[in-house]
Amino acid sequence: MSDTMLLRTPDQILGPFYPVGKMPVGADLTQAGKAGGIVLYLSGRVLNAAGVPMAGAEVEIWQANAKGRYDHPHDTNAAALDPAFTGFARITADAEGKYAFRTIRPAAYPAAADRWRPAHIHFKVTAKTEQLVTQMYFTGEEWNDRDVWLNSARRKEALIVDPHPISGKEPGALAVTFDIILARG
Repeated sequence: MSDTMLLRTPDQILGPFYPVGKMPVGADLTQAGKAGGIVLYLSGRVLNAAGVPMAGAEVEIWQANAKGRYDHPHDTNAAALDPAFTGFARITADAEGKYAFRTIRPAAYPAAADRWRPAHIHFKVTAKTEQLVTQMYFTGEEWNDRDVWLNSARRKEALIVDPHPISGKEPGALAVTFDIILARG
């Protein structure tokens, strides 16, 4: 716990590709490394503004695959689906508010004829008294500076992570930490 109050993670849109008709299974979206793309170890903590861990918070993620395609009936992107990539997972934060997923680094995708969405991962975090929907973006993405949703966020820097190599895992694997701050929890 800290004397300094933490700032709530900015809200973002749920998006048009929230999983439908799918049951999330575990925290590994790669089906034990069978999915194509760069493996990404995504972890963080769910805290409230006072820095108290939100034990038991439900953390959902969903995302496009390594080619920029969602496994969703309304995604008309011509990119190929990856049958080994689940694209959706849900876990419960532990007693310290920690969560961890094994996924892949998503790709940017076309959102309209003249607009692309940068690579990002959607989050829906549900605690005892609060729910937050947000997105996590990657530093250096070509489309970050032009993305309507990212640039509409106050403190957009709180939504951008910098992937780094991780040792002791698959060759080329990356890791990011994305802490999620709720107002009350």
